[in-house]
Amino acid sequence: MASTYWTGGTSGDFYNVKNWSTGASPTTYHDVNISGTSSTATAEAVASTASSTAVPSLTIGDYGTLDITASSCQSSETSPVFSTSSFQVGQYGSIVIDTASAVQLGDINVMNGTLTIENNRSNVFMGAGDRLNGEGTLNLVNSTFGSQTDGVNIANSMHITLSGTSSVYTGFLATGVSVAFDSKSSEQFFLNGTDTTVDTSFSGVSAKTQFGITANTGETPLSASYVKNTDGSYSLVVQESDNHTLTLSNVTMASGYTPGTLAITQDKSGNYLISDTSANSSNSGGSNCGGHGGHWGHHDGNSSGNSGHSGWSGHDGHNSSGCGDHGSNWGWGWGWGSGSGGCDYSSSLKQIISAWNNAFSSCKGWQSSSCGSSNWFGGNSYQSGSAWNCSSSWGQQSSGSRGCFSSSGQSSSHTQVSVTHNTSHWGC
Repeated sequence: MASTYWTGGTSGDFYNVKNWSTGASPTTYHDVNISGTSSTATAEAVASTASSTAVPSLTIGDYGTLDITASSCQSSETSPVFSTSSFQVGQYGSIVIDTASAVQLGDINVMNGTLTIENNRSNVFMGAGDRLNGEGTLNLVNSTFGSQTDGVNIANSMHITLSGTSSVYTGFLATGVSVAFDSKSSEQFFLNGTDTTVDTSFSGVSAKTQFGITANTGETPLSASYVKNTDGSYSLVVQESDNHTLTLSNVTMASGYTPGTLAITQDKSGNYLISDTSANSSNSGGSNCGGHGGHWGHHDGNSSGNSGHSGWSGHDGHNSSGCGDHGSNWGWGWGWGSGSGGCDYSSSLKQIISAWNNAFSSCKGWQSSSCGSSNWFGGNSYQSGSAWNCSSSWGQQSSGSRGCFSSSGQSSSHTQVSVTHNTSHWGC
C-alpha cells in the first residue's frame, strides 16, 4: 500500500505537492498521513480547494489536524468538496470541517480523536451504515449532523458536544456515551422512536434544550415527563401510541434549571419535539426578545402586558435556526404596557449580525428555508413602526433591486458584503 506523509515544508495547503513526502499529489496515493510529533510540534493541513478526487484512506495521527474549508455552490452528497473512502484519527488528532458545502467521510472509520463540524447543516455524510465509530469526541458548532431520513449511528463509546444552535439525528440505540448541551443555545437531539432505555449521559439540559423523535420511525409520542432519580439526575420518560416507552435514564440539568411541564409538538418536517412549556412561558423577555423568554418571541409575548409586542417574530420564533417561522418576522418587539419588556437592543443587534453571517454562509445567500414563510419574510414583511420597513423581501428577488440586500450574485465564500439599495435609512 503506497503512502505519503505530510511534511508541510512549503505551506499549509493540503493539495500542494511540495508539502508531501513523495512530492506528488496526495490524491494519487492510497493512504495519506498527517501526524505531528508532540504537542509543540504539530502538523496542520488545510483543504481549502474543492476536489472531485476521493482520498482512499486518510490517517490523522497524534498531533495532526486536517481543516476542510473548501466551498462550492455545486456541492452535493454525490459531488462533495472533499471526500475520503475511509479514515482513522488518533487520540490527539483532529478533523475540522468548517464549510457549508458537502463533505463525504466514507464507509469505514475509527474516530479516537476529535471531529468538529462548524457552520454546516446536514451536509456532512457518512458512508453505508451511517456510522461513526471510536472513543473520540464529536463537536457540533452551529451545525446539524444527520437528517430525518439519515440518522447517524454514533458509537456508544463516543462523546458529543453541541453549541451554537446545533442539532443531531441519531440512529437506533446509537447515541454516544455522553452528550453535553450548551445551556445558552437552543439545541436539538433527535432519537429513534423505537429505542427503549437509553443510558447515554446527557448534561447541561436547560429550558432551551429540545429532545426529538424522528417522524419516520413509526412511533408517535403521546406524553413526556421528567422523573427525578435518587442521585439527583432525571429520567425523561416518553409514552408512545403503541404502549411503547422510551426512557432517557441519565439526564443532568444545567445549573439553576428545574424542569417543568413538557409538551410535544411537531416541526415542519413532522418530527416530534419535546419542550418545557412552563420554563418558556416567562414574560420577562430576559436578554432575548419578546415574551416567552427562552425563545425568540412566540406570538405576542404580552401575557401581562409588559413583554414586548412580538419579539423577533410574529409567530413561532423558536426554530432551530433561531429565526421566525412565519411571515412577519424580525419585529423589534417594542416594550408596551408597563414598558418593561421588549428587546435589549444591544443583544438584538448581536443576534441580527450572527444571523446575517449564518445566512450568507452558503452559496444562495439569504436562505428561504431558514427564516420566514418564503424568501426571508415572504414578500411584504415588516413590523409597523420599526426601522426595518422593507417593502419587499430581503434579497432573493430576481434582481435584488427591491430587497434591502441583494443576493443576485452568488458568493463562494463564507461571507458576503451586503448591498443597500435605494435607502436613506434601514427601510427600502
